[in-house]
Amino acid sequence: MNPKQKKFLWLAGIVVAVFYFAPSILNSIRYAALIRAQNEARLARAQAAKPSAGQGASPLPASGSAPGASSPGTDTSAASSAPASFDGLLGVWQGVAPLPSRGMCNLKLELRRGLQLGTYSGFPVLVCIPVTQPVIRPGNPNQFLTQMNPAAAVLTGTVKDGGIDFHVDRIISKGASDCELTGFNVTPFGSDQIAAQWKESNCSGGQILLKRLGQ
Repeated sequence: MNPKQKKFLWLAGIVVAVFYFAPSILNSIRYAALIRAQNEARLARAQAAKPSAGQGASPLPASGSAPGASSPGTDTSAASSAPASFDGLLGVWQGVAPLPSRGMCNLKLELRRGLQLGTYSGFPVLVCIPVTQPVIRPGNPNQFLTQMNPAAAVLTGTVKDGGIDFHVDRIISKGASDCELTGFNVTPFGSDQIAAQWKESNCSGGQILLKRLGQ
């Protein structure tokens, strides 16, 4: 491969990197602006809610029962034993992190309600940009672009141990590596992030923090 061809491949890699990673960078900027706006609105509400000097304390409720107390004969066991709902996680999430032997990786994950009650469907797409120039093998001059083929799968999961535990229904693409997804889990992290962790055959898997796309 001559220098001109190598330069073209690197330029193509930069274009692909911008295509995949720019949305995540913009997402982080929007997320920071959203948090700042929420904090300002919360402060404004707190200032408005402060009683003036001439106002007294609000009266107690007319009912004699304590706030939060259940009425006689009410069975709370069903509510306490019901599985937690993770419908608040539905939507599209995205995050970027370096993964060993793969380079900088972008994970995009779409979460939907599953076909059966209490289940969730997941659609992860993982694409990685190698940080070192790959070895160009004879007969395959586009090895650099080949390494950026995305890995994708279809998942079905249920709530377990404070998160959603998925099993793999179908492998859409293994990407450029010999790694095959065997397990996937998401757990709420902070106010508006989730931790995605996965296992693979022939590879060590990975973990990336994701933020909701578009916020």
